[in-house]
Amino acid sequence: MKILYLCPDAGVPVQGNKGAAVHVRELVAAFARAGHNVILAAPVLNKSPWEKPQAVAGNVLHLRLSTAAQSAVLAAKDFTETLGVESALSSELRRILYNQELHAELHRRFDSAAPNFIYERASLYSTAGAMLARSLNVPLLLEVNAPLALEQSAYRGGGLNELAAHAESWMFKEADAILAVSAAVRDHALSLGVDSQKVHVLSNGVDASLFQPGPRDPGLRTRWGIGDGPVLGFVGGLRPWHGVEVLPELLAQLSPRHPGLRLVLVGEGQLRPQLEQSFHEKGVIDQVVFTGAVPHDEMPAVIREFDAALAPYPRLDHAFYFSPLKLFEYMACGVAVIATDCGQISEVVTNGDNGLLYPPGDSQALVTACQRLLANPKLRFALGQSAANTIRNQHTWARNVERIVELANSLIATRNRST
Repeated sequence: MKILYLCPDAGVPVQGNKGAAVHVRELVAAFARAGHNVILAAPVLNKSPWEKPQAVAGNVLHLRLSTAAQSAVLAAKDFTETLGVESALSSELRRILYNQELHAELHRRFDSAAPNFIYERASLYSTAGAMLARSLNVPLLLEVNAPLALEQSAYRGGGLNELAAHAESWMFKEADAILAVSAAVRDHALSLGVDSQKVHVLSNGVDASLFQPGPRDPGLRTRWGIGDGPVLGFVGGLRPWHGVEVLPELLAQLSPRHPGLRLVLVGEGQLRPQLEQSFHEKGVIDQVVFTGAVPHDEMPAVIREFDAALAPYPRLDHAFYFSPLKLFEYMACGVAVIATDCGQISEVVTNGDNGLLYPPGDSQALVTACQRLLANPKLRFALGQSAANTIRNQHTWARNVERIVELANSLIATRNRST
């Protein structure tokens, strides 16, 4: 099939190392492996000119915001800065203007060569996919990773929150199918009045040929100075909602009982300086390895160095709507997981069978779970093997593609019958 994949969010550099970008590329690659022809349209390829672009298994349409629209965005930014006001107005204006231009440009390119269907990663104000699907008379499958308007209001202080909510609701109702990454996201879509028959839950996954159990690489331990002791690992953004603030105290409690213990943190984020300071204050900074960002194809080898992998999400004041990519990648590599008992994590991890769960916010329970795994290699192995089986059987990108294509074919057939 010919698939037009839209990723209109300027915050997702599709050839970068950000988790959302990995998600986009992995799904494109799974489509390609299944024999489909994919064109990926996006406004941003990389955030930094120094970042090595990651390969995309399809054609990439790099469709930038026009010079005129950029001028309008800069004018809005200058206006708010002159007033000394913190506002998301300029970024929201950018999204709105980009969507108008994106629809016009894509219609020009695909009017006489329409795809079989459009697959879009939902973003704020992203109306282009729905308008294009309508004009080309093809189905739109909309992937929704979060309640975007609510997230914008809660975390980023948007200036046009009501408009963003209206745009999200309109987009959901216009789509032929909504692919929610979690049950919580599905419930959000239903709360906006979307027909339940067109909302489907499709969690994140892994490339099972890349993320799988395997031998460790002594070269990695030498490269990062990990040593021969046990390793706790974390992969992801060093950001508040990932729960990394608990790690300094965790390491401080565990290190006296486990000589040579190392904590490996893979990723970057705004909390890194705060974490480094906290590790210093607790006297355990020498036991911490910050790797920085790691290319996604190198991630399996890194994860396989972990004796236990952490997903210490905090207690949130809203539903846990995430589908944690790190969780699936940890488990696929056959590593024992310790994770917060919440949201989709509780659906994937069965405590004591393919991982260990602990109550959100219970730091002592986290310590106890780590103690249990660090003291019991046989348990670590058993949990890791069970985890790998769970992911291989239920949570792969190949499996997701099968479901997406099956759904698209059904929508195309229905459309043809009505025509």
